[in-house]
Amino acid sequence: MAKKFPIVLGASAAIAALAFLLWPDNKVTEPSAPTATPALTEVATNPEAETKAPSPNQPRWSSDEERDAFFVADMQGRFAPHIHIQHAQIRFLEQLISYLRQHYPDDWRSRVAALLNASFPGLAAELQNKFDALERYNEWLLADRKQLQAMPADERRAALWDKRYAAFGEDADIIWAAEIRNQNISDALQSLGNNSDSSVQEKLTALVTTIEQNYGDRADDFIQSRQTELVNKFVELPSVQSSLNAMPATERRSEMRAIRQTLGMDEAALDRWERLDTQRDQSWSAGQDYMQQREQIVARYEGNRQQRELEALQQNVFGEEAEMIRREEAAGFFRYGGQRRIGRE
Repeated sequence: MAKKFPIVLGASAAIAALAFLLWPDNKVTEPSAPTATPALTEVATNPEAETKAPSPNQPRWSSDEERDAFFVADMQGRFAPHIHIQHAQIRFLEQLISYLRQHYPDDWRSRVAALLNASFPGLAAELQNKFDALERYNEWLLADRKQLQAMPADERRAALWDKRYAAFGEDADIIWAAEIRNQNISDALQSLGNNSDSSVQEKLTALVTTIEQNYGDRADDFIQSRQTELVNKFVELPSVQSSLNAMPATERRSEMRAIRQTLGMDEAALDRWERLDTQRDQSWSAGQDYMQQREQIVARYEGNRQQRELEALQQNVFGEEAEMIRREEAAGFFRYGGQRRIGRE
């Protein structure tokens, strides 16, 4: 289903707007994991963002020139090894624009050339051309923002690519290479989600093959750094959910362990997840028994008697969670009344 997203400004920000992580926001993190899994999109500075107040830890500069010199040195240290790469050039330009907008909001454009020359004098002319192209691209995004938001996803993507080629020529393929790779993986996941003919393992193999085709010798690093999100997105596919729901609990836990292992999780993580899967299986087994008994009570009793019987059943099955179950049901939500989402509950 096409999902509409706000159009943000800046080349890398536009990458983020259509990249791999344009999935539902409700994520599942690894049990007892110390940190969250990195996002599947690239985080980009938005050159049109509001000016932010300085951090309390930010140095107090004696002059604008001193602060500019520090910025130039920082950019050289961060980007010099990669500045010949088209995408790195765009990222540098976005950092430059963000810095100038923050510190020189009234005349920031007039200062671009000087900082380009100070940062990378040998590439200043090329970077200036890219800055001009980026400005034209941003102006178009801003002018057509509402129209782009209203488009179906495929039409929006086509419009963005038309404008990228117009602004950057063939360099657009290089600048947005990460988006192309991520879109290929997203397309593969969508196709696998609609495929009811293949087994779970065949689908998993197809996903890993797509990642390898797009990331080459960096495929293992990609999988390792995004393992939890990849597992979540794969397991959430409709065809995979259907297969997992049809399996006996023991077979399903074994299948889930194989999926997580293939997508980069180590033995300690696999053991944590398997324990959680076991707990979830037990909860759902009790929950389904509860729903059957609940139906019998509703069919047999009415009024206050029905309410007393339901409360007694809830207390017996759920203990400390009984009150929460009652509030959920009063709001029309029955936790164990629908199709279980394997890997999520």
